[in-house]
Amino acid sequence: MLLDALPHSAQQFFRALVVSTNAPQSVWLIGSRANNRADEQSDTDLLIFGSTLLIDELRDSMPAPADIDALIVYNGNDYSDPWQNKRGSLANLKWRLLTAEVASYKGVRWIPDEESEDEFSPDSGELLTLDERACRILAAPEHHHLCEQVSN
Repeated sequence: MLLDALPHSAQQFFRALVVSTNAPQSVWLIGSRANNRADEQSDTDLLIFGSTLLIDELRDSMPAPADIDALIVYNGNDYSDPWQNKRGSLANLKWRLLTAEVASYKGVRWIPDEESEDEFSPDSGELLTLDERACRILAAPEHHHLCEQVSN
């Protein structure tokens, strides 16, 4: 997926990210945009390999970006979103590099029942575990390497 194909807000966030003082080592597109399920209402999910310094810098230097989930991997395994209470680990996602540009992981997706799409209830749908792909969109701070497309 080309960077230009991402929503404008994601492009702006990406450009600010790569010039930050504590620039990331790599950035991966994950979720629906990386797995060809995105629609006009989809957010942009990024897995960013950086540091706790990057988490602090982002939290202090910019407001939470709209329609972007930015998960910062800060010690090679654990991740945190600078603006939301989202934490986890690559081990729990079963993150695995397939090539230098593509990785696999276990994702989850909530599928609401047809009659309850407008309201969330624990009994109104199904939580699915999916075999997902991720696409590296930044290989190093010095140069960008963009994936053409990730297929299932």
